[in-house]
Amino acid sequence: MVQPDLNKIAEHYAGILKELGADLDAAGMKETPRRAAKAVVEMTEGSRMEPDQLKTMFKAECQTAVCHDMVIVEGIKEVGLCEHHLLPITMSITIAYVPDKMILGLSKLSRIAGYFARRLQNQERTAHSIATFIEQILEPLGVAVLIDGKHMCAMGRGVRDTHSTMKVNVMHGAFQKDPNLRDELFHRLATTDRGK
Repeated sequence: MVQPDLNKIAEHYAGILKELGADLDAAGMKETPRRAAKAVVEMTEGSRMEPDQLKTMFKAECQTAVCHDMVIVEGIKEVGLCEHHLLPITMSITIAYVPDKMILGLSKLSRIAGYFARRLQNQERTAHSIATFIEQILEPLGVAVLIDGKHMCAMGRGVRDTHSTMKVNVMHGAFQKDPNLRDELFHRLATTDRGK
């Protein structure tokens, strides 16, 4: 994985901040260009790993499935950057799948979500990328990815809508074909929400 040059990114941030009238000699601003560079590198780290590397890494973690019952992991928290304005999207991601031959551990599903969330992107593509990747490595009977996102580009600029949440639901395989399975998923998620 090639790492971006933090010094170059920090120089660009310094130029932008100066153009905005910031005093980079002020006590609280001296390290801001470098801190901003580190933050943007961290928030886009998922884009620097090749899909084939990811597949190899996660295939090695797969275990044999012992049942075909629905697996749900919800509340995975991630932050990505909107490709239109370079502002954060805070996401709560739910992954559900029905195993066929293989399963993955909880932390691995969270890690997969992170790889696809931490990049310059849009929420719809993030959901599709996570679902497709899980489909490719696990070959489940079905996979669903649901993302609730808050977009700083809508909250802090333009319409300044601080209340709306964008929801994206992606259904593959059995979740797409079987309305009863979809209903079961949404019922389980609704029941969990009521229990909070």
